Amino acid sequence: MRMIATGKGYTMAERRILLTRQGYHKLQRELNILTSVENSKVAEMLAEAREDDQGEEAVFFDAMVSKERLDERVSHLQNVLARAEIIDADEDPNTITPGNRVTVYDSAEKEEFMMDLLDSEEITHGRRGVSLDSPVGKALLGKQVGDRVKVEVPDGLVTYKVRKIEMIPDEGA
Repeated sequence: MRMIATGKGYTMAERRILLTRQGYHKLQRELNILTSVENSKVAEMLAEAREDDQGEEAVFFDAMVSKERLDERVSHLQNVLARAEIIDADEDPNTITPGNRVTVYDSAEKEEFMMDLLDSEEITHGRRGVSLDSPVGKALLGKQVGDRVKVEVPDGLVTYKVRKIEMIPDEGA
């Protein structure tokens, strides 16, 4: 099987999130940090604001806003990780699937370049790549080496020829 379910499940209304192993571990580390170190820092700020003899409401308000943002981020990460599936083994290495690094030749630009096909959630969290939801990502999925793909992008119609398909290497998750 191509993907391994890692979360506790999700409803039909929630879409699954396809993450590389490296991306999953990065989000898990961030969640662990936020729930331990950062949470205690915010708790300290709140305690100091409450104990302040001056009764500075601004300090207390800043601490509360920090706590609220932290809680929102923790909740978001928990939701993402619960719905995540790790892109793991490749059943068909000749067909483009999520988590592939694809080398294409752009006939108009006369150059070859690589792109990593990733879930938009992983890109949102700082990983460079092409979203599976983008026109290019959608057009490349399911293609094989040698296939030509025409895609409408903001600059017009581009034609790519698929040259190479490989899994995105883990770079030390």
